[in-house]
Amino acid sequence: MSGQFVQDRFIAQNDGNRIEEVVVFKDRAYVKRRAQVAAARGINRVLMEILALEPDPDSIQAAVRGDGELLSVQYREIPVRESPRQDVQTLEKKRKQLVHKKSALLGERAVKEKQTVFLDSVLGFADTEIPKSLKTQFPDTEDLENLLGFLGENYQQIGAQARDLDKRVEVLEEEIAVLDRALTLLRHPETAIRRVVEVLFDARKDQEIGIEAAYVTENASWEPVYKVDVSPDLSGLSMTLFARIRQQTGEAWADIRLSVSKAVPVSGAALPDPESWHLSLPSSVPPIAIAGKARISKAHTDTDYDLEEPDEAGASPPFAASDAPVTEAGFRQAAERELPLAFEYELPQRIHMPSGDSETLLPLHTRKPEGEFFFYTVPREDPLPYLVCRVVADSRLLAGRVNVHFGGRFVGSTALSAREAGAELLINLGVDRGVQVRREKLTDKLTETFFGMMDRSAVARELEYRIVVENLKAEAVRVWLFDAVPVSTTDRVQVKGIEITPEPDVADEQDREGVMRWEFELTPGGVQEIRTRFFVKYPRHSPLLGL
Repeated sequence: MSGQFVQDRFIAQNDGNRIEEVVVFKDRAYVKRRAQVAAARGINRVLMEILALEPDPDSIQAAVRGDGELLSVQYREIPVRESPRQDVQTLEKKRKQLVHKKSALLGERAVKEKQTVFLDSVLGFADTEIPKSLKTQFPDTEDLENLLGFLGENYQQIGAQARDLDKRVEVLEEEIAVLDRALTLLRHPETAIRRVVEVLFDARKDQEIGIEAAYVTENASWEPVYKVDVSPDLSGLSMTLFARIRQQTGEAWADIRLSVSKAVPVSGAALPDPESWHLSLPSSVPPIAIAGKARISKAHTDTDYDLEEPDEAGASPPFAASDAPVTEAGFRQAAERELPLAFEYELPQRIHMPSGDSETLLPLHTRKPEGEFFFYTVPREDPLPYLVCRVVADSRLLAGRVNVHFGGRFVGSTALSAREAGAELLINLGVDRGVQVRREKLTDKLTETFFGMMDRSAVARELEYRIVVENLKAEAVRVWLFDAVPVSTTDRVQVKGIEITPEPDVADEQDREGVMRWEFELTPGGVQEIRTRFFVKYPRHSPLLGL
């Protein structure tokens, strides 16, 4: 086949063929390679080696800088015809050396086991012979201390040496396993392949040409991670966005330009097909009555505030200021590029990232949004008050993990969901027990009538709840408190006579029926009380869910 070309060149990895740029998407990476090669006048075939384990053949493209015409670009897999015998011999020799080292270590380990058996026999002798000698002579204290010291010291020393030998054997076994896998590949060359980008170029003259090949590969991803720093006096906060990058592509990214992108590449997706909207009724409707807690609990679970309880580290955030701050160096900012479908962040420095199981965390940008601090509590679901910061999301806010630092100290982690620009975002800073919240049931009794009507087939109950919020801190605090009254989902359950004192600031919070919000400020030592009273009627022989 090579007779068709004036020149047939294979450019191996790092032989003038290297990765220059990588863009990491959510679940893949776009890789760009460059190479220089001497081209002869006529049709040249250049094979650029790529080491990616799963390149997308449809994504392959290339450009040539030179005087001539580009005839063809395609992905190929070329079988390796010859076994590199010298490499096999080198690896076999190295494996033999490792096996000898392992045998020597196992021999030392056996000696340690025999020494342990000897100490066990000494201890057994002491258990049997010393009591016999007590009949005629009691050993003095010094002899007993010497014996115990001898046993303890030697047990400890032998145990430490044995553990060290076990670790060294384990390391050698891992190295031997790696060599075995490499030898298997080298001894079976018929299964080995080389992945290449084939470029056919018709050169008008002898010249040096530059080739730029690009492709998409699997096994690479990135996700946003935020670091939120809150000042100890609650005067402000900063949010630093990091990119947590994983790459197991099979290729080492050495001294490259790296970007991360929010764009989602299209992968076999078809446009949605509009269909008719039909309404129908089921054949039968089971008589299920659900009210109260089941309904309201779901409402809070789905809340758009995305407020989650932080990890255990965030159970008691330190609010006291630390030592006098020293000027802190900030993170270098990535360059932002606005694209038609998304935006990208290009790292300012060149990156080295090997292929493997490890992760790389790189800073992208730092923002200092305006924030409002207050306490958030839903005593019906959770009696703990959470200190939160409310900020307005911008268009570049991404869903991801949030690590919260308060006064320079890590207090916990939470999650952040994506928001539309201008939407409110609550950042959970942890629990502050300087504000106490309790909810108690004051009344739960049966009534003979339900608003003047008696129905012996139904049960009527009167219920009253009280919520008390107390500020134990030395400064005033602002509180958002959420509560709910039961909502019936069937005409067989009735809720009437609802009395709420004081009235909530917001009823049907975020269009959730029955969910209410109070906003108030508590002075040092201040107390706020909220009472809710209502009547419920439901069938006598049907269990009421949610109350």
